Amino acid sequence: MADVLKKLVKGVLCSLKVIHSQETKVLHRDIKPQNVLIDITGNARLADFGISRQLNLGQTTLRTTNAGTKCWKAKEVIDVEGNRGYKRRSDIQVAGMLVYYILSRGHHPFGKDPFCEVNILQGNYSLEHLDDEVAKDLVEWMINENLQERPTVEQTLAHPFFWSDERRVEYLKKMGNQKEVENCRNADEELLHAIKKYTEEKTFSAWKTKLPLELIQKLDGKKKAYPENTLGLLRFVRNLYEHYLQDAEGINLMELFPDLFESVFRFGKERGWNSRQSLRKLFSSVPQI
Repeated sequence: MADVLKKLVKGVLCSLKVIHSQETKVLHRDIKPQNVLIDITGNARLADFGISRQLNLGQTTLRTTNAGTKCWKAKEVIDVEGNRGYKRRSDIQVAGMLVYYILSRGHHPFGKDPFCEVNILQGNYSLEHLDDEVAKDLVEWMINENLQERPTVEQTLAHPFFWSDERRVEYLKKMGNQKEVENCRNADEELLHAIKKYTEEKTFSAWKTKLPLELIQKLDGKKKAYPENTLGLLRFVRNLYEHYLQDAEGINLMELFPDLFESVFRFGKERGWNSRQSLRKLFSSVPQI
């Protein structure tokens, strides 16, 4: 079911990418669940362009009267006194509400009427009906009350939520190059305590028991054994893929440890390793997957 919902979300954002493109330059202005069509193959598309408007050449903001559906409007549309006009990123905030609605199976991040629009204005939201922390990160970025800090639709589609397993493994390898992780055998107590809450009762909490013994022995034998904590696993993964690629190809890391990427992503976000700038730098030389 999670894959089905992700497909719906991607379809909606791909539709938005088309209409926001430099060739089209269309602002939808009425994004909401009722305006999403799903075909027989499960592909989702935005529909109903009745109040959409096309930007003129060089134009980035549409100065117009209040439009849209109650509870499905961007902050700057509701805040008529602000008179900031309608931009592509106005569509993005409402699309973020829709993304949450889809992934949470029918909940609105800003709550129900009559408080919904007040919450949008004040930036009060809850993502309690969504467990996936990577998805939460995407939604929070999109519904940011600061218009300038919202992503473009192209940036939403490049978010880790949509990454393939191959790209997620690439991320784990990059995390294995962090200085704190490289020093995993002598990590300080503060770091070990900080990462512990992301390890307990996870599929990778005793990771050495899940991997082939001969592989553990091969890598452990090069230096002092890797500690059996998340830092040790990240460094192990980095060295495995860096120096023993043939062995690594025989292991489906995402299947073996299905909660590893999300846990490391959450920890990386807490430590400041996941800033937009840092992620761009990490993957500046890595082909898009």
